[in-house]
Amino acid sequence: MSPMRPTLRDILAKSTRYLTEKNVDSPRLSAELVIAHALGLNRLDLFLDLDKPMSEPELVRIRPILARRGTGEPIAYILGRREFYGLDFHVTPEVLIPRPDTELGVELALKLFDREQAFCFADVGTGSGALCVTLLKMFPHALAMATDISSGALNVATGNLRRHGVDHRCLRTTGDLLQHVKGRSLELIVANLPYIGEKEAKLLSREVVAFEPRRALFGGFEGDELFHPLLRNAQEVLVNGGFVLLEVGTSQAKGLCDRIRDMSPRWTDIAIHKDLAGHERYVQARLRW
Repeated sequence: MSPMRPTLRDILAKSTRYLTEKNVDSPRLSAELVIAHALGLNRLDLFLDLDKPMSEPELVRIRPILARRGTGEPIAYILGRREFYGLDFHVTPEVLIPRPDTELGVELALKLFDREQAFCFADVGTGSGALCVTLLKMFPHALAMATDISSGALNVATGNLRRHGVDHRCLRTTGDLLQHVKGRSLELIVANLPYIGEKEAKLLSREVVAFEPRRALFGGFEGDELFHPLLRNAQEVLVNGGFVLLEVGTSQAKGLCDRIRDMSPRWTDIAIHKDLAGHERYVQARLRW
């Protein structure tokens, strides 16, 4: 008599225990996502037939993906995708995994500009292009420039711009901040720059430090070293009345606002915006001249 095959319920429980022992983030959710991905299913489809016996070929597909997650490799890199503002984005280890906190930048832009307005904006440090793509989808008459110091990241962003059908409205350039941009042509600059300090590296999740690109995480020893150079660039490329929206670390907002005021009296309407968790997440400023 052949031994009873394990059910989907059994494998889900065993996988959760394995990932718990490996001390990965969200072991149960990770197990569900890994198994669904291996079987070509939607995660919610797993729960429709938990007592289904698993075949050996199915187990063979699950094991290597589960082992990858066991090393701490982020689930977004394993799946090759991440959702941002309701849109699906391709992600690779070349780019930072988009976070829900960054979605606040989209909400703020929607308050600054009319949906049918034609304007030009730059997404500095675009990474996967999630912010740039989403803004182009929200503003169908806008034009964009996506810049990143990493050509690998820019390749990922280009793929996402094409996937969402907005690449024809976006110029992609490899460069350091906006130093390579000349002339006043931008009404908005959005930036999710690296803002974590090297001194904070030990406080981060192992999954973040070991797998996400360091150049996209760390903005210097203190973490805020890139803001001032970007703002200097912004003073040269923003039109009169143009805005900057900068994502910041939770302890950086007030200090950055003070630095903006000290830079030039041309900076006005300086404000701090909190994310859904109540953290100070974005600094907004407007250039007048």
